Amino acid sequence: AAPSLKATSSSSSSSSRRPSRRERRRRAVAVASTNETETKEEDQTKRIAIVFGATGGVGQLVCAKLLLDENRRYDVVHAMCRNKETGEAKLKTKNNASPASSSSSSSTNARLRVTEVDVREEKDVEKVLDAIMTEGGEEAKVVVDIVCCLGTTAFPSQRWKENNGPEQTDDIATANVIRAARKICFNERNTSDTNNNNDKSRFVLISSVGVTRTDSMPYVILNLFGVLKYKRKSEKYLEQTQKENDDTFDYTIVRPGRLTDGPYTSYDLNTLLKATSSERRQVEIKLGDDFDPQETSRIAVADCVAFSLASDLARNKAFVIGTKEGDSGPERDGKKWEALF
Repeated sequence: AAPSLKATSSSSSSSSRRPSRRERRRRAVAVASTNETETKEEDQTKRIAIVFGATGGVGQLVCAKLLLDENRRYDVVHAMCRNKETGEAKLKTKNNASPASSSSSSSTNARLRVTEVDVREEKDVEKVLDAIMTEGGEEAKVVVDIVCCLGTTAFPSQRWKENNGPEQTDDIATANVIRAARKICFNERNTSDTNNNNDKSRFVLISSVGVTRTDSMPYVILNLFGVLKYKRKSEKYLEQTQKENDDTFDYTIVRPGRLTDGPYTSYDLNTLLKATSSERRQVEIKLGDDFDPQETSRIAVADCVAFSLASDLARNKAFVIGTKEGDSGPERDGKKWEALF
């Protein structure tokens, strides 16, 4: 037994030996190098927002709210529209701003990128998203949140011209955006390495109240030309796509009632921010589709989108939002929005 005990003692002594000064220095350098690499990776991570339907009544307000974000959550906000010239005229702040606001306006313009895209063509959407994702180089990590504000009128109107009816807009175009986003934006390279859900990409879809109740009034009438049917079809597609790719992105579906306040389609972004800065609305949110609000403020919808993007409580949920006049609304109070979600 003696030889066995002597061997055990020798092994224990060897394993408890204090590392040499050279070894300690090598380990310290390795740790420092690892920390530096991790810091560089964090610094190279860029967070961007991409808003489809950015020149519409809700889309304009969403862009304004995301650029207004006091926490500067987004390095860049990409406004996607059919015509770049029209988009810039509606969204870029003008040069006639007062000296006091000129610095803020310049900062806003620098963070806003207006991009032309035909969402009815999936290849066009993929091409534009690919260009956005590779702006910082192939190795740059980009975390993307997408807001889809695409939509058209429930009944025939001027907006239906040139193949822009409910099926083309609320079904085909929206599905193109979802597919292209999953393929180009929501992939392993751009997925956060942390377990924090707030670091995952989010896809927010602006839909409508009544999408699951097209057999009851008044939604039977509103769905005569299929607008609610096509919106619900896109909702289901988004839900299924997320379920199949739950490690890369989450979704939030916002279902407003009859939209009020605006649309502010003739103002530049600077005027838009002033128009929305003092509005007060009581807001009510209910999960599912069993709530029938009399109206929903576009301003509240835009605020809802902005705060839901950073909220774990709004993750993978669909809800109806309604508003009414009052002074107790959440406005831009994140804690109040969290309570509503």
